[in-house]
Amino acid sequence: MKFIFPLCLAGSLLSAQAQGITPLFPETSRTPIPVEPLPPSQDIPTLPIVPDPQPRPAPPGSRRPLPRGSFEEVSRYFRDLNRAKNLARQAAEIANGGLQRYRAEASMHGAAIDAPFEEFADAWIFTFRGGEPGFTQPSIETQVRVDRRTFQTTILYNGPIRSLR
Repeated sequence: MKFIFPLCLAGSLLSAQAQGITPLFPETSRTPIPVEPLPPSQDIPTLPIVPDPQPRPAPPGSRRPLPRGSFEEVSRYFRDLNRAKNLARQAAEIANGGLQRYRAEASMHGAAIDAPFEEFADAWIFTFRGGEPGFTQPSIETQVRVDRRTFQTTILYNGPIRSLR
């Protein structure tokens, strides 16, 4: 131990090598190691997210204003909105028999600000469509309320699509 301590203080790889000590982490070569892509694994299932066959156009003037405030406040808003979106989607997945039987529309998998929601002082309400995995035409509409303070979810509607949007 008393031999290692002076080497640490010296901080010199050369002094360690001069005394016949091999370093634990010798300098590595600067030549990149070729990497081959891994073949698909049969052990890890992949679930495709199917884009909406008929994406709804944004109504004119429907751009949501970005929240104002300090960096921390804006960050907290987007973090909470994303959490609410995920909780709403998960509530719909559970109510419709799980991922083996139901997938929400693609907008519920992307950026939270692009998800179909309405914002109120005490809650967000997400209204989105879904269907069986791989659907081309959604068959189920779900409306989920997520409380802004507690993140408690309440399914307001889960059934056939009520209207075209």
